[in-house]
Amino acid sequence: MSRFIDVLKRVFIHNWKMKVGAVVFAFILWSFMIASTNPYMSKTFASIPVTYTAADELKQNNLTTTVPLSDLLKTAEVTASAPADALQYLTENMIQASVDLSSIKTPGEYTLQVNAIPMLKDCKITKVTPSSITVVVEEIVSKEVPVEVKTTGSEKDWLYYGEPVLSEAFVTVTGAQSNVEKVAKAVCTVDIGDLTESAKASYKVSFVNDKDEEQESNLFSGVPSVIVEMPVYPKKLVAIDTTAIQNTTTGLAAGYKITNVSVEPASINLAGDMELLEAISSVTLDTITLDNASGDMIVEASVKLPDGVIAAVPAKVQVQLTIAQPEEHSIYSAVKIATKNLNDGLSAKIDPANIDIDVSGTEEALAAFSASKLKPFVDLSGLTKGVHENVPVKFENEPDLGVKVAATPATVTVTIS
Repeated sequence: MSRFIDVLKRVFIHNWKMKVGAVVFAFILWSFMIASTNPYMSKTFASIPVTYTAADELKQNNLTTTVPLSDLLKTAEVTASAPADALQYLTENMIQASVDLSSIKTPGEYTLQVNAIPMLKDCKITKVTPSSITVVVEEIVSKEVPVEVKTTGSEKDWLYYGEPVLSEAFVTVTGAQSNVEKVAKAVCTVDIGDLTESAKASYKVSFVNDKDEEQESNLFSGVPSVIVEMPVYPKKLVAIDTTAIQNTTTGLAAGYKITNVSVEPASINLAGDMELLEAISSVTLDTITLDNASGDMIVEASVKLPDGVIAAVPAKVQVQLTIAQPEEHSIYSAVKIATKNLNDGLSAKIDPANIDIDVSGTEEALAAFSASKLKPFVDLSGLTKGVHENVPVKFENEPDLGVKVAATPATVTVTIS
């Protein structure tokens, strides 16, 4: 092995100048031959942009591709052949690749050649990859779809955000028939995160299908915009005036009145100009109309907006009404008190002998009541001779009188002898 290595060293080291000269001479000779014969050589360009011709003619025939032309085939790999002395000047900018659409006259599926043309004399295109593409062509159709507004961003607690107001409720979507048929609605997105007051602006819409999946905008021509007005106002918490509710509610049964009102929630937020809100401390509700109500009821009522106020949150509240016949009073004066269960052989003196009686009840009950039904007495069971204080005054037929009775005074002094 060492002898073999020694031989190799002598081959490369011995007469090295002659050997270098031989290599240089061979290169000169090769260059001379190339210059003399100028043979054809090849060069490959990996990304030649592809253009589409007669696209306008396609639209004039009311036709379009289901996939945008720019997405069908963007670039192609092109191999070109040219004389050696010219090939060194050939660049990708000197090659044009295109697809001719002029043969398409009706809807359908077409396979079209990808053509490449060199912009250099004596240059030839030997290969294009891919050599063809398949396009699906459909009629251009239009339809109207509803517009929906979606909001993004965080709402601020001290602000009221109203319903967006659209300049138009429908927009037109135009494109290949199969693409248009998938569109269910148009959506414009409004970012409310930075809004502190009402704003009006134009927003471009996006198209979505019935699953709320957004469709690529380049599938359609002339994607429209809509103007959206977003109401934004400051809020103020105010109480609901229950007294006003009690005074304005109608439809009670004869003889019945509202004795108590409670509202849930008891306070609501008003939205509007702050200068106006500062002057408002409470609100009332729209008139509540009942149908011959004679018992407690729970109803829903709308907040009555003061002039200039934009909205109430919530707009409706639950109202609980306590409904009853009001209690009335009649005073019967100097009614004589009787005695009961006095032991034989004894006599009793009552002080005072006559009392005032307050009779209370509904208007109907008082109308049916008469003074003859008032029979106050003192029960002297077990009492013996002597003075007995604080003996309670009672009434016959109580509590079946249909009214409430109260004696003044409620107790008397009884002297038994």
